[in-house]
Amino acid sequence: MTYRHDNDALTVMDWFCGAGGSSQGIHAVPGVRVTRAANHWERAIASHAANFPHTDHYQGDIRQAPVWDWPVTDIFWASPECTNWSVAKGKQRDFDKTMQYDLFSLLEEKEEEPPTAEEESRALMEEVPLYLRGVADRGGLVKAGIVENVVDVRNWDQWDRWLGEIHKLGYETRVIALNAMHAHPRTVHQAPQSRDRLFVAYWHHSLGRTPNWNKWLRPRAWCGTCGQHVNALQVFKRHGRDMGRYRQQYVYRCPNITCRNQMVEPETLPAAACIDWTLPGQRIGDRTRPLADKTLARIEAGITRFAKPIDGIRLQIPPLMVPVEGRDGKEANTALAPLRTQTARNETGLAWLPFIAELRGGGSVARPVTEALATVTASGNHHGLVTPDPRIAVVEGDVDIDDVLFRMLEPHEIGRAMSFADEYIVLGSKRERVKQYGNAVPPNMAEVLVCALVEAITGEAIDRQSAREPAAATGLAAA
Repeated sequence: MTYRHDNDALTVMDWFCGAGGSSQGIHAVPGVRVTRAANHWERAIASHAANFPHTDHYQGDIRQAPVWDWPVTDIFWASPECTNWSVAKGKQRDFDKTMQYDLFSLLEEKEEEPPTAEEESRALMEEVPLYLRGVADRGGLVKAGIVENVVDVRNWDQWDRWLGEIHKLGYETRVIALNAMHAHPRTVHQAPQSRDRLFVAYWHHSLGRTPNWNKWLRPRAWCGTCGQHVNALQVFKRHGRDMGRYRQQYVYRCPNITCRNQMVEPETLPAAACIDWTLPGQRIGDRTRPLADKTLARIEAGITRFAKPIDGIRLQIPPLMVPVEGRDGKEANTALAPLRTQTARNETGLAWLPFIAELRGGGSVARPVTEALATVTASGNHHGLVTPDPRIAVVEGDVDIDDVLFRMLEPHEIGRAMSFADEYIVLGSKRERVKQYGNAVPPNMAEVLVCALVEAITGEAIDRQSAREPAAATGLAAA
């Protein structure tokens, strides 16, 4: 897959582009092309260039580049490194009580002590208004843009000052909390994983238009009380809050007052949609290297939790996505739900029961796996799957865990969970490919956000739905 330039299109610069998840989603927007991309990792730049050969690439540390003097594009996408903002690393978070550099002290190299990794991550956020100010000082104009990061960034003690730097340059902003499984794209794959992210959208007041966020950010959901599909409303649990994680800090509700704005669940894809069911697993009892005790315990707990009695002697057991990392507090989840956040490490396994399924009554009582995965993170593959084929296992009596088949998720399955196109090129070893996927912006999120900005820039409406093949629309893997 390669993406070509259109000389009449709106231009985009993609900072911290990684392997190109954001660029893939941006290029799916009519009349838009990525003309410049930057990233510090040579492998990621190689992957991006393999798919976007006509884009100008910069490989290096953004903080060491004269970004204020870089070429001007119509739209500016930036995804500053998020690892050191997140609490996922297990360290106590301190960015909400520390002083931050001012914009131009970032250019000073004569520091008494080298900056910490956390300080360097925060400095990358400062590069965004630094570039925008440099463009304005040259008489140029970035019409609109997006800053993407983890939701924890909202707790930064310099947040208001940082956002104010963008406002001073004449931009209006919207802070957006969005989960990847709820970003319903028009052309790219949907993401069958739960991945909460923060986005700051900004557009220049001179456009005279505000993006139609209701069109692009209200997912379709079924309201049982109203008996119809609705475009759900995002509602935060605490008044005045504008950022958080789905279900923890906000929910979706029906917009109709006739049902008293009943809580609704947006439509999502299951984790099973990204699984390649043609790949074999290994019987747990036959493994040369035993699974870790925590992994085995998670599988057993998942079987107990999700097994459903059907006639007193038989059980239906769905596929399970099983975390295999060492951290406590992780649980196996059914593959009928979205995958959890993908990290940069491969820490998700797949386990299933294909050889002990009993199908009775002259026909199969198995049914498809149809719910989404949990969030796929950049730190690794943290999920395993317990199921027969992609079907519900029907077993009689107790399950012997030695009979369960198990394997780790493969990079191309993780790519599907991230909503990457099946034919998208990601280079490197298996570990490097997983890291690139886990650090990426899901293309479906980039597509819907940039669609809203482009409408505001051009004043022309973009069709909410686009003609596409069913497989491309859903991202479902063949069973």
